[in-house]
Amino acid sequence: MPFKILLVDDKIDDKTDGISELPGLLTKAGYEVRAIANADIACDLVWEYDPDLILLDVDLGTPPIDGIEACRSIRENEQAEGRPSIPIILITAVMTETKDILRGFEVGADDYVTRPRDWREVLARVRANLPPEVVVVDNYIKVDFIGHAVWIRRNGQWEQVHLQPLQFELLRTLLMDAGKTITFTAIKDRVWHRDISDDALAVYIRRLRKMLEPDPSKPKYIENIMGVGYRFNGQLVRASRVNG
Repeated sequence: MPFKILLVDDKIDDKTDGISELPGLLTKAGYEVRAIANADIACDLVWEYDPDLILLDVDLGTPPIDGIEACRSIRENEQAEGRPSIPIILITAVMTETKDILRGFEVGADDYVTRPRDWREVLARVRANLPPEVVVVDNYIKVDFIGHAVWIRRNGQWEQVHLQPLQFELLRTLLMDAGKTITFTAIKDRVWHRDISDDALAVYIRRLRKMLEPDPSKPKYIENIMGVGYRFNGQLVRASRVNG
């Protein structure tokens, strides 16, 4: 089962606000998402939906309860019922005062992020606050990032594929931004931390395709965006290593 995320923000339905893009980005990244604008309803929904992580806006614009009070209520209910704590990440305004952030930590928040222009920062915070995960692509490729293990599904069975360290880092880099084109330069910086030739990168890509693609001559997953970079395609699901 994919990780479940509850997103609480009063502007979630406002198409002029960047937060409205976040549910789609989280879904595309492989998470199951429930988004809601009302904090009171969200506090009740926690027990029904049973999320693996909560993204909670501090300034919900719905007095008398704001994100910090919602966080307090969730923690009090968890303690009263003996439930395990769900990771809570507060989303704050760019100019949020330090005292508000500290107040959030005092009532039990695990992390916070300011409303960024690039929502990939939120995705990174989400990954950091969830348990170790596996990523499954189209029920065909499975990757355990902690165990550095990769499998592909053949004839209904998972078969492990043994990648060299650089090959694994190349796959990780492509998967972290799945669905987006990553430039040749960005791939080289993230995997090799130095410049290598485009031809050398192409050789690594061909080898990775040979190990993972159903038909390496007609790549389905690792797509070459001519003159720009590469893009990893496929439907991702992110789940815990225990249940994955």
